[in-house]
Amino acid sequence: MFKKLLASIGVGSASVDTQIHQPELSPGQLMQGQVVVQGGQSEQAIEKIELVLMTQAEQERGDSERQVAWPLCRLPVSGGFVIGAGETRVFPFQMTLPLETPVNALRTHSGRTPLVWVHTDLAIAAGVDSDDRDSLLVLPPAPLQTLLDAFARLDWYVYGSDVEVGTAHVGSTISTLGCYQEIELRPHGGSWRVQEIELTCLSDGRTTHVLVEVDIRFGRDSYYILQMGPDFARQDWVAILRNTLPL
Repeated sequence: MFKKLLASIGVGSASVDTQIHQPELSPGQLMQGQVVVQGGQSEQAIEKIELVLMTQAEQERGDSERQVAWPLCRLPVSGGFVIGAGETRVFPFQMTLPLETPVNALRTHSGRTPLVWVHTDLAIAAGVDSDDRDSLLVLPPAPLQTLLDAFARLDWYVYGSDVEVGTAHVGSTISTLGCYQEIELRPHGGSWRVQEIELTCLSDGRTTHVLVEVDIRFGRDSYYILQMGPDFARQDWVAILRNTLPL
């Protein structure tokens, strides 16, 4: 009885450990792993196990911004069950990363890249919930990497990247996760004409739609849209950027 009382306030309670088999993935790829639940000092009723893919995003509030933990998608792993004292239960799972999952495997000058992680919620009936947090390294999908490589050949480097709360529009394509990523590029050695470029990429699974915002010194920003279809790898993106953007 005393052990159950302690478990109800989180002492000697059940714990959870999420194990991701491949913590380096690209958007659209399948993440696989298992959730290991370890029973505590007494039998406990578990209400559910849920995984939440999260990112850190900037949210505007009036004239200021704050960092918030933003859910990208959820995966129910298990409904209710009872775990005995000292018992171990293992729950395999698989989750496809959304195509708009922010990319953080970027070499940036500022070191600023978005955090992406999997939050595990073990909801314990009449007790203190247990949780776990596992970081993910999200690699650029092939179209984005191709575009960044083309900018690099034109002597532009990735300065930093953030995730903004809100909705992005790239032509008729609209973001779907309630937030979107911006990748900031700057020219080596500076430029008298262009201060920086920001990229926002939205993929529909076939075509990557890229909004390019060009920050012109002493002038108004200009916007361009690039389409990277299934044949993107056969195109000369250095030439396309030279002919499209005022670099």
